[in-house]
Amino acid sequence: MTEQHSEDCEAPRIPRPAATPEALPKAVSRITPSRLKEFDRRLVEACTEALELQRLSPLHLFCFSWAHFIEIERHPATARRLAELENMVGTGHPDTRSAVQEISRILRETDAALGR
Repeated sequence: MTEQHSEDCEAPRIPRPAATPEALPKAVSRITPSRLKEFDRRLVEACTEALELQRLSPLHLFCFSWAHFIEIERHPATARRLAELENMVGTGHPDTRSAVQEISRILRETDAALGR
């Protein structure tokens, strides 16, 4: 288990979904239903781009980015901390450098949890 998840004393809100267009919207609707329309819109954009490029890479990127989002949101303490850190960076907090380093750590640990 990664450090990110060992620090998060709360159990994951949902099981980790498969990174597929079928499983991901179910997870989004359970964790952040307000983001479901955005999910649908971005899926259409990824499909359109995949057709235009005649490549699957836009769909792979779409699935990975939403799996990454869900992995963070599955762990409430991690999601809260990431939001705090992003706010610090966005407002020019004096500890911006350490906030960016911690954001990077969270993202690396999330990648590792997803096997990337």
